[in-house]
Amino acid sequence: MSVIVLSDVSKTYRTRAGQVKALDGLTLEIPTGQFVAVRGPSGSGKTTLLMVIAGMLRPSAGTVAVGGQDVFALGQQERARFRARTIGFVFQMFHLVPYLNIAENIRLATRADGVNHSSEVPPLLERLGLAGRATHKPAELSAGEKQRTAIARALLNRPKIILADEPTGNLDPKNAGMVMQHLADFQQAGGTVVVATHGRACDDFATRVISLRDGRPDETK
Repeated sequence: MSVIVLSDVSKTYRTRAGQVKALDGLTLEIPTGQFVAVRGPSGSGKTTLLMVIAGMLRPSAGTVAVGGQDVFALGQQERARFRARTIGFVFQMFHLVPYLNIAENIRLATRADGVNHSSEVPPLLERLGLAGRATHKPAELSAGEKQRTAIARALLNRPKIILADEPTGNLDPKNAGMVMQHLADFQQAGGTVVVATHGRACDDFATRVISLRDGRPDETK
């Protein structure tokens, strides 16, 4: 069963130089349980694709279904609740709140979901090697620890899907491998992972690689 289905999706941006088509009639199905690497150079449409799947960015044309739900048939608030229950998002720049400690940053995910999962924070911290960092602020962490905190936040609501946008872009090879292994563990437990990357950090973990060029996919694995 495909958990993500995009049908003839296009996204066009208006710029001073004219229109730029980030996605160009893209049709794509991602079955449940895959680890998909979406690879391509800057401007190829990788981030736009993730934002469209997450319901954060409305396509100019086409339909997006996640778990059988037409994402953009939902109102804005319904879409936000659906995303909180279904999708965990990991960003390259971590997006941690600087004045909150690590446990508090992770617990922020419960506000979007509307369900209190706070009791699951300590096991997540232990699982991601952050048990000794719970009361630390983001400025006191390494880049790898910040990204693992972001993964813990994405996992807190028990999503079916994790979308990760260049999650190893600011990491050294050792920490990049750790992050990828945590994503692979989620996938091996039955989750679905889609990672946007311009490099090859996913190569040893992905079950499928899609190269994007000018908003169109090319399967490479």
